Amino acid sequence: MADPDPQQLQTCPYNASHQVATYRMHIHLQKCRKQYPNCNKVTCPFDATHIVNDVELDYHISTCSKRHLFDSQVYITDDDHRPVVPVIQQPSTRNDCEESWDDENVTSYKPEPLKRAQNIIVKCKGATPSERRQARMMGVQTYRPNEGGN
Repeated sequence: MADPDPQQLQTCPYNASHQVATYRMHIHLQKCRKQYPNCNKVTCPFDATHIVNDVELDYHISTCSKRHLFDSQVYITDDDHRPVVPVIQQPSTRNDCEESWDDENVTSYKPEPLKRAQNIIVKCKGATPSERRQARMMGVQTYRPNEGGN
């Protein structure tokens, strides 16, 4: 069954005088549910916009148009639908390599020397506006872009 046109009007299950566009029905149902708290209506487990009387719920569940979505996920009739992919064990590369990064005694990366390069303008933090301006102007004067260009 095809989905209804979003601009098509539907009748509210709580009040028959309410005509609501299909795409707005879920919003309208939240508001109407609050206006009719003592109404004996329940929500379909397959579609939140299906509101039926509580005595009719079993019949609605057996005939609901959205039930096929649930059934297609729960009931698998063939194994043909699920391809079986063999798991291939990858050879271990640990035996081939003698290198161990844990054994090396290397200092961590320190970005401070790179910040002091002449082609980088460093922002001053914690300085007064005049000191920041002076440092920025000093950086512009000493800035030398890479000579490897054109």
